[in-house]
Amino acid sequence: MLQIGYWQDVITPTLERAVFLAGFGQNRLAQTVHDDLSVRALTLKDENTSLILVALDLIGFIRPDVMQVTRRIQAKVPGVNVIIASTHTHHAPDTIGLWGPDANHSGVDKAYIEFLKEKIVTTILSSMENLQTVSLQATSVHVRGVAKNARDPDILDDELTVAQFCHIETLLPVVTLVNFPCHPEVLWEYNPHITADYPGVLRREVERITHAPCIFFSGALGGMMTPDVVDHSFEESDRMGLKLAQAGMEALNITQMVDASPAISLVKVEITPKLTNILYKLAFRRKLMPDVRNRDGRITTEVNLLKIGSLWLITVPGELLPKLGLVLKDCMRRAGAEVAGVIGLANDELGYILPIEDFRYPLNPFKPGRHYEETNSIGREIGPMVVDAVQSLLF
Repeated sequence: MLQIGYWQDVITPTLERAVFLAGFGQNRLAQTVHDDLSVRALTLKDENTSLILVALDLIGFIRPDVMQVTRRIQAKVPGVNVIIASTHTHHAPDTIGLWGPDANHSGVDKAYIEFLKEKIVTTILSSMENLQTVSLQATSVHVRGVAKNARDPDILDDELTVAQFCHIETLLPVVTLVNFPCHPEVLWEYNPHITADYPGVLRREVERITHAPCIFFSGALGGMMTPDVVDHSFEESDRMGLKLAQAGMEALNITQMVDASPAISLVKVEITPKLTNILYKLAFRRKLMPDVRNRDGRITTEVNLLKIGSLWLITVPGELLPKLGLVLKDCMRRAGAEVAGVIGLANDELGYILPIEDFRYPLNPFKPGRHYEETNSIGREIGPMVVDAVQSLLF
């Protein structure tokens, strides 16, 4: 029998110190808090597997920080698996180091990072208490008119994946999980307000409808899967979040697929793509971010396959382009998944993950033109390595 637990907490930084907002240009200082950022933890447990899925309202959370949190949890609960993914909101503190006051100084507040790790640990541990036995209802629906691909307009993934865990006896919703592939950047580059962007609105609407918490994960949002909005306003963020939430709830209401006793499993494979991006090397040299390369210039990261009954989820360590996201979901369905999703920026943030046939590193990375994504990717190897890893887990 599947049991779940849930907890959430606020991770909004204090504005008593400078908060550099991540995701666009440098020296973008937060002025106010429009809505709180959160850490949300969902524990999944059956007779064979214990797993915690964590969602952070952050631009990203790099592997060294993930591993520190995981070790602290596993010291208290041996054998538990932890997956920490970021929603990639572009209106949260710099947790990576690239968005400080200028190109030579990190925007990371070390005190905030320590506060953040402690919050994640306590939230995870709290989610493991008071477990409830649940059934699962999962489905997916295409939601038109909310997202577009700014790099390759003809390649679009607008599939919303939604899963609801309900109490096994009362059938009332306990937690809803939502997965959608689009950058949380409705507010755009001049916004000075801390906000979770459209995922925050989506979660609040789902919670209003279900009277139960909602956890959101971003999907294959690279390439550039960006909001299709009239303007960069909170009104448009509300429109997008509400439309996605209502579409997801309507899709759940009409689905007949209910798994009364879903089993869970998790399998992982590590990959070691080579880092070739000269801009990342420059950032290492300037100590904007930790140099995580080994002696061969490679980075160790991971891909996971999570099965929860009829719902299969692949986790990837960055911003997968939708062309690859569609490939991976098709692979999962051919392997037996009834509902499939991709969780991006999971247990790492290595930037864009591109198909190798589309990877063209620009001659001048400071003027990348149509190949901006390549200048924010560790290199051409990671795309095919992710696909190969997924296929090794599925077939």
